[in-house]
Amino acid sequence: MSSRRSLRSFLLALPALLLSMSPGCSTAVDPLARDVTIYRDAYGVPHIVGETEEATFFGYGYAQAEDHLERMMIQYRDAQGRRAEVEGFDALGDGYLHFIPYEYRWDGDYLQRLLRTRKAVIDNRDKIDPAVYRVLDGFARGVNAYIREHRAGIPAWIDSIAPEDVEALERSHYMRFYSIHDALTKMSERTYSFPNLGSNQWAIARERSANGRIIHVEHTHMPWANRFQNYEAHLVTPGKLNAGGISWFGSPFFLDGFNDKITWSATWNQPNMADVYEEKLNPKNHRQYLYDGEWRDIRIERETFRIKSETGMDSVTLPLYYTHHGPIVRLDRERNRAWSVKLPNFDGVNYSLGLYGLMKAQNLEEFKTAASRQLMPRWNLLYSDLENIYWVHNGNVAQRNEKYDWTKPVPGWTSETEWGPYLPFEQYPQLLNPASGFLQNCNNPPWVATRNSGLNPLAPTPYFLSARPKPDAGEEALNTRGERVFQVLAEPKKFTLEEMIDLGFDTYILPADVIVPLLDEAWKNSAEARKDARLAGAMNALRSWDRRSSKGSVAYTYLHYWGKSYQDLVSRAKFARFTSYDRSKIDIRSPEEQGDALKALREAVDRIEKQFGRTGVPWGEINVVVRGGEFPLGGEGMYGVLHPDEGVDQDDGKIHCNDGWGHLLIVMEGEPKQVWSLLPYGQSERSESPHYNDQAKLHSERKVKPFPLAPAEILENAKSVWGDRDRIRKWIAEEKNVKR
Repeated sequence: MSSRRSLRSFLLALPALLLSMSPGCSTAVDPLARDVTIYRDAYGVPHIVGETEEATFFGYGYAQAEDHLERMMIQYRDAQGRRAEVEGFDALGDGYLHFIPYEYRWDGDYLQRLLRTRKAVIDNRDKIDPAVYRVLDGFARGVNAYIREHRAGIPAWIDSIAPEDVEALERSHYMRFYSIHDALTKMSERTYSFPNLGSNQWAIARERSANGRIIHVEHTHMPWANRFQNYEAHLVTPGKLNAGGISWFGSPFFLDGFNDKITWSATWNQPNMADVYEEKLNPKNHRQYLYDGEWRDIRIERETFRIKSETGMDSVTLPLYYTHHGPIVRLDRERNRAWSVKLPNFDGVNYSLGLYGLMKAQNLEEFKTAASRQLMPRWNLLYSDLENIYWVHNGNVAQRNEKYDWTKPVPGWTSETEWGPYLPFEQYPQLLNPASGFLQNCNNPPWVATRNSGLNPLAPTPYFLSARPKPDAGEEALNTRGERVFQVLAEPKKFTLEEMIDLGFDTYILPADVIVPLLDEAWKNSAEARKDARLAGAMNALRSWDRRSSKGSVAYTYLHYWGKSYQDLVSRAKFARFTSYDRSKIDIRSPEEQGDALKALREAVDRIEKQFGRTGVPWGEINVVVRGGEFPLGGEGMYGVLHPDEGVDQDDGKIHCNDGWGHLLIVMEGEPKQVWSLLPYGQSERSESPHYNDQAKLHSERKVKPFPLAPAEILENAKSVWGDRDRIRKWIAEEKNVKR
């Protein structure tokens, strides 16, 4: 389609690793560069030591740019609403509701401008917390320093950034990942299919730990090549900051991480925080909408977009429409209706302050203070320190009139649907040091954060969650990941560190506890099936199976293909029963159930043999990651295991993994604090880097890497240094003085 024709269609859709070196060797040196050193360890993780926090974040910006420049710079373009200048018309967006499932985002420059992603930051520049602005400025200057030094070898479209662009990126995450889709899911005509979001977190108390130390495990679930890919780092300003963790590309802040005193992790939750308002338009003037019996003017702003084309750069000026509720996302002139969205903190700023506060917190009280600012609109937040484990179903939920259904669009023409104050943080579901000795959340509702939590499903208000729960809701609300954590952590025992690491890699298939007995019954009752040598081989493998989707498992290959065949031959709805909490209710003695199960097994064996020329195929020959080589993986994405590895089916029958989990972090609190971690894809996106696939190899071997924390460890493990190598010795000397 031509650029001009596409533009016309769009308009119609509207409201209708480096060697040791001195920094800045090729251009003028930023003064902050003289005050920071980047020590990279054996896996390329930057341990950044700065004289000031600004210098430390300068080093972080430089390090991220070194590994992921283009990926992070397209993020900033995105937040600016200027991606079309690089990628062409498609980046402008397809009307309002353009959704990219693998990216977990609503897309397009138009939407970014409509959400005032960067403009609101510029307008509120003086309201940004000064300490936060300084670190935003330091980070931006680090990115810019890398760009200046490497200008000749990077794409021309990459330009410098300002502190406001970093804050705008945080706002962009807030608005599109956190808020806008939560509102749009309430639209009656859903035009997209949202993928499953997931992460795991759990912590065991001292009394449940074999060595008497709290252990905290975090396990993000994210695609390996989208905008939310993780980057690992360690930031140190002696006496002021000592934090490590993961950021999304372009962000200076850790969503999951630790400092010298505490550890925190986040998993996706679903507070009911954003709404859609149905507006009545004036039939005689569609620039007006009804509110409490009077016509109000729709606010109109205009933005000019530049769009890369075959002939150069086109431009177009487009209108943006707003009611007092918020941006208009759909308009139906024939029915005299419009739909606007109301998003928490839409007119605010300081999105960075929430995460920065977590990084700086030194104890539970300070952690709660940071969260209670309600600058992070969601996330199950799990906290640990030397003595405590704590969890909160964080959110940013307004008080609303309970006579309306807040799971659907509400009338915009009455003040009865206006939001009240936000629910105070103290009312949010939260638990401290529960009697069970563990806390967890694998994207499950609040009341199953631990066994016998005592939390009321309808508190603090019936509309607090996106889907209203039953008053007597219980453990049936657990998904298979949550079930598995409950199954293990509820055992009356004390757990070793090794057991917690093993649980981080756990691939136990809970549905197999029903499927295998069902198949066994079906096999016993079918004389015809018992005569088939291929089916006999499958059943022998399944009977002796440990029920884990390990890379060497032949049995799991059978079960994987069984699941696909069952869905195709029987139905997806009936298959879903096996992954539900109530799977034990399936009658394995039913002739109908046995017939369906056996039919799917025959089909599975046929498919395996047809695809691979034999039936006994280990799962790791199928499930692989291709990243500078091919590495076998366990895990799977069909049955909801704790440690999933999944991806795209290939013509040769293999699965090229690019999804499932994005980071594994195991922290053992105590003196000294110890940390292990793993990125499934490595630190660098440069294929020539040794850190492009070194962790893919670890992943294939189910191993984690140690995370150096103490200054002497960092210096000992440093494989490259950018800046003054001896800077860290000042930190060592300072620590000695403190101990004295």
